[in-house]
Amino acid sequence: MAKMKTQLLIVAGLGAAILSAQAQSSANIDPRAERILKQACDYLAQSKSFMATAEVWREHLDDSGQKVQFTRTLQLDVRRPDQLHAEIQSGHTDRAFWFDGKALTSLDRKRNLFSVAPIAGTLDSAIDRARDEFGVDLPLIDLAVSDPYKNAMAKVTRAVYFGPSAAMGFQCHHLAFTQDNVDWQVWIEDGPRPLIRKFVIVHKNDPGSPEFTGLIKEWDFSSRISDADFVFEPPEGAVKIDVLKNTGVPSAPTGGSSQRLYSPKEEH
Repeated sequence: MAKMKTQLLIVAGLGAAILSAQAQSSANIDPRAERILKQACDYLAQSKSFMATAEVWREHLDDSGQKVQFTRTLQLDVRRPDQLHAEIQSGHTDRAFWFDGKALTSLDRKRNLFSVAPIAGTLDSAIDRARDEFGVDLPLIDLAVSDPYKNAMAKVTRAVYFGPSAAMGFQCHHLAFTQDNVDWQVWIEDGPRPLIRKFVIVHKNDPGSPEFTGLIKEWDFSSRISDADFVFEPPEGAVKIDVLKNTGVPSAPTGGSSQRLYSPKEEH
């Protein structure tokens, strides 16, 4: 009987600890921040297709420890549940990606190399597989998932609403969120179209706590995206190479040296 009482006390103690942790977590989540983020994510999730144009900034640490920013432009076309086309350009790179529900095709326009990764399914599953198996993690790609809110809030421990703030020429709500490995902020347009206009992600556990910034210049939900936009046509003279799993490093084309097709951490 004494042993049973001890077990009951342990179970009760664990239950109380869980309830206390849940209450503490809930107290750290500002309901205004949670509500506004959900409105923005629901607005995006309910859209069958959209186009977004953005400028993205990524910080790097050079050999001296100085933070240096590099920028890229992004054109993202999405048609749910299983089509995507992305164009990424900078002073150093010119890359494009297509997903048609059957495969992810990557094109390096400067070197005229392309690869086709056999990934089938919805955008949700393709995004995870591309990241986990091939090391491809496109900027702003989380906007394309079917439930952006669930993804965004999955590991959040704190949410704060900072009030109105201007971003990209729009009056926005300024929100901030905390996770174990990153802190992130988002600016959401005030009004009938709660569009994400800006966000900043701080990788606080990485050396130097580098930042990633996204500025979404344009959203388009009304224009019909052509079917051809999601179909890859190899440029003249393009060479197909095989991308290796887990590394993102493709095998070399015949007569060539080893090539790296896509590495977001190295790309400027």
